[in-house]
Amino acid sequence: MISDDVMALCTIVPLWTWCLSRIGYLRGSRGQRELWAVLALLAGAATLRLGFFERGVTQWTGVGDLAVLVKHLAVMLSSFLLWRWVDSVAAAAGPRRRWQRLTAAWPRTVFAVVALSAACLLFPFSVPALVDADGGRNFIGAQFGHRAGTAYVTAYLGTLALAMTFSGALCTVAARTARRSGQRMFSACMYVMSLGCWTGVGYAFFRGSYLAYGLLDATYPMSAAEADDLSSLIQIVAIGLILAGVSFRGWEAVSRLLQRRRQLIALRPLWQEMVSVLPAEAVMRVLAEGPSLLRDQYDPRGLWERLDQRVLDISDSALEVLPWIEAELPRRARDAAQACGLEDNDAEAAAQALCLRTGRRGRADDMASADMPLTLPLLSLGTDLDANAAWLTRVARRYHSPLMDTLEARVAPDRKTA
Repeated sequence: MISDDVMALCTIVPLWTWCLSRIGYLRGSRGQRELWAVLALLAGAATLRLGFFERGVTQWTGVGDLAVLVKHLAVMLSSFLLWRWVDSVAAAAGPRRRWQRLTAAWPRTVFAVVALSAACLLFPFSVPALVDADGGRNFIGAQFGHRAGTAYVTAYLGTLALAMTFSGALCTVAARTARRSGQRMFSACMYVMSLGCWTGVGYAFFRGSYLAYGLLDATYPMSAAEADDLSSLIQIVAIGLILAGVSFRGWEAVSRLLQRRRQLIALRPLWQEMVSVLPAEAVMRVLAEGPSLLRDQYDPRGLWERLDQRVLDISDSALEVLPWIEAELPRRARDAAQACGLEDNDAEAAAQALCLRTGRRGRADDMASADMPLTLPLLSLGTDLDANAAWLTRVARRYHSPLMDTLEARVAPDRKTA
């Protein structure tokens, strides 16, 4: 049997870690502050599960199981705040469905006031918690077969189940809307959070089933201690999933970091080849910095700046080789790529790669410039670094592919060089 304190620490540590790591976000949007308050309340409630704090509150106030009441009220309040936060996210994602009217501010506030008041009024009539041999306290198990205690726990579990049900449904709505709009990371996190909410509903029903057996004077399939341990495990899973879901900004940042690292490495061969055509001062800068493949692979410091500089170097080098690229070459290269089975962006990337290769060779071999050189920018770049890096990564893959020899053979007969 796992001790109650160990169970509590499995939720206390991740909750407080998340809350402390997000203190800097409290100056951000209202939604971020609200979300922080939800997890801080859950962290405080989990902390009150520790036997040291439970006994301390009882000795300090002289009221038995007062820590239990405070813990339950904190969980109920956090459930309502989570419900409110998810409702605002779902409302921002699109028009409300008919059932979502029940999640609006007025019904939610009325239910919160009634549930919290009922819990406070019923708590004095509950029976004291059971004390295990190791000193652990089981409050809900003690209410088995006790009507007033069951009514109190029902107010607590019913509130939790309803709030988690609406939160889970709203998370699903937000996830589907985000998926349709292309926000894959946010959509995935909302689905994970929805799963956490539904697990929380399962926790409430599992706890409630134990009390229902007591009211029916029936024997529960497991002991009070076993039911308490299993419910604690369900609670840990629910909170873990909710934490993972609300951390979508962190997952998004990690995903973006990994993506930029991959792009930095993928652009390295093209960058090494094209940087030689830059002016002497740019080449000297590259030689002085001496960026190694090892640093690209393992050093995350200044990743955004390094990727931005690499994209800029390739873009500048493309301008340097324009005099050796015929004005018609991009079109002929695109037609040749399409003839080889490439379509749309793949054909365009292959055409730009061939033009870069042709222009660089002309510059490096000191060939005569084209009769009618290309005057427009060759590369399809904008102002967004991630989009530019993604496009150049596609061009870089084509630049060193065997397909370039085939495309050169197709456009060579029509090439017009001086």
